[in-house]
Amino acid sequence: EVLKRQDAVARARRAEQVAEMARTHAMMGRYMIEMRHSFNNALTSVLGNSELLLLEPGALSAEVREQIATIHSMSMRMNEILQRFSSMEAEMRAAHKLQPEARESDSLYATAAG
Repeated sequence: EVLKRQDAVARARRAEQVAEMARTHAMMGRYMIEMRHSFNNALTSVLGNSELLLLEPGALSAEVREQIATIHSMSMRMNEILQRFSSMEAEMRAAHKLQPEARESDSLYATAAG
């Protein structure tokens, strides 16, 4: 009986740790979703200005053009990351909408089996 209790306490502690980690990840995810719009606005400005600067080839030295091209390239990579966040958000919302249905079918199955 003592061993069962110790095992149950250990499982409960582990479940609490997992739940806390899930809450932390959820909070980080919500923050990322909230900040995505602001980040995208700033990124749009960087991309637009770098593209404008690159349109005037004679106005800048080769070294400066290369640096601006790097800024543009890295901005495009950040834009791709933002697009992945957007698709992840859409997938998570779709999965969240499906979860209540899955829980309902599980409870119906348990009732029918029981």
